[in-house]
Amino acid sequence: MEEKYTLDLEQVENKTEGNLVILPYRQGDMGSHDHRFFELVYITGGTAVQTLNEERMVLSPGDYFIMDYGSVHSYSQSNELTLINCLFLPEVIDDTLKGCRTVEQLMQVCLIRYDTRVVGETPANRVFHDEDGRVLWLLKGLEKEYQEKQTGYREIYRSRLREILILTLRSVRKGITERAKNEAVIQVIRYANEQFDRGACLSEFCRREHYSVPYISRKFHEETGMTFREYLQRLRIEKSCELLQGTSLSVEEIAERVGYEDAKFYRQIFRRMVKMTPKEYRKYGSI
Repeated sequence: MEEKYTLDLEQVENKTEGNLVILPYRQGDMGSHDHRFFELVYITGGTAVQTLNEERMVLSPGDYFIMDYGSVHSYSQSNELTLINCLFLPEVIDDTLKGCRTVEQLMQVCLIRYDTRVVGETPANRVFHDEDGRVLWLLKGLEKEYQEKQTGYREIYRSRLREILILTLRSVRKGITERAKNEAVIQVIRYANEQFDRGACLSEFCRREHYSVPYISRKFHEETGMTFREYLQRLRIEKSCELLQGTSLSVEEIAERVGYEDAKFYRQIFRRMVKMTPKEYRKYGSI
């Protein structure tokens, strides 16, 4: 495929730009192309059909997406399409990230409390909707810093991009549960979220609410893509990651707080899901 870029790589790499370019565009139809940098696109007006890595989707105001290096996309059926295009290298967030090529890697290195290995899904190459306008506000601030480049603008680049990544990962986490439409499944999710640290058990929920365990198990998997046990473990490990990074509690105390009576079993689950021990995770996040 012929390589095409909306902006030259040299412009993004220009040190006076801080490894970031952010500009508003009136975007027409554009053929398939990829980039050698991360691309964050926010739709401010109009509509279009985007094909991203062979998946078609309709874009409308308030939609935004973040693409990995090398992701292939195109615009067609553009109708008064306007957008904010933010292109950046990973060094904007941290100098040690040079060579990072996926949003998931950015998350794992920079936002360890929100590790996608725990959440189970990556926010890259998916369309999100900015429900409350916070992402747009952050991008507008980035655009102002890019234009003015006052003292400390690189730090504002870093902090605003991190905040956008966190908000986006929250949307991923929320999306996992929002797939549920069945009222019984919604009840189970609510029960797990409230009781994860107090011995949440599917059979106990079904007994209390007069449901069949096989029925709830089947519906839960159909609507969330995971078993109740998998969901509960992800929830517990996610909460323990926050405690590992945000408190000085011992691993044993954290295991108990998130619902594990056996600290050894907790360590086994943690290592399987996060690919490191709780102590390594805590140390890694403090670097």
